[in-house]
Amino acid sequence: MEHIPQKELGRVATISLLTLSFFLLAGCVTLDSMCMGDSPPHGPVCRVVATWSNEVMFTPDPTKGGTPTPGIAGRVYLFGERIDFPQDGNGALVVDLLDASNPDPQVAPVPQEEWRFDKETLRRLQRKDAIGWGYTVFLPWSNYRPDLKKVVLKVRYEPTKGAPLYSEMSPLTLTTGVPGVPQVTVKHTIEQPNVIR
Repeated sequence: MEHIPQKELGRVATISLLTLSFFLLAGCVTLDSMCMGDSPPHGPVCRVVATWSNEVMFTPDPTKGGTPTPGIAGRVYLFGERIDFPQDGNGALVVDLLDASNPDPQVAPVPQEEWRFDKETLRRLQRKDAIGWGYTVFLPWSNYRPDLKKVVLKVRYEPTKGAPLYSEMSPLTLTTGVPGVPQVTVKHTIEQPNVIR
């Protein structure tokens, strides 16, 4: 797999943050309104790019009577040979969270949790934003610890044919939202990924 230049990843992350800021300031435009009458481009997927919020968000869990559940939200984009316009995928997604709090660089991050999104669930999570078509994912974090501030997220895209593709590992220094105050609304609450503990 070819290494994605940090400059290109930085451009995608910057555009994502600017887009989010624009929508928050505008107030009257939603991401769903941008999706009308458009379809994602198709082609062979060669690269995976993921952007994550560093804030642990709390959202009501319908399977637990609306009790706030911590989690991490992000966007995943699939690209062809060039990082220009995100395109459609036909595979599954796996996200691993690792504890990177050990200050010793010789100690590898420790796996904590894994989420799996099958291709049907992933298709339902597909939305368009200013960058293009991508997948909005929320990772409900069952073994969340408020003291854990440094984590790494690894994303693997598994196409229906061919070898898996990996994004650059995403180290995050986490901040915490307010438990009991939902900061994100998850439309597809029934479409939780399969969590492996």
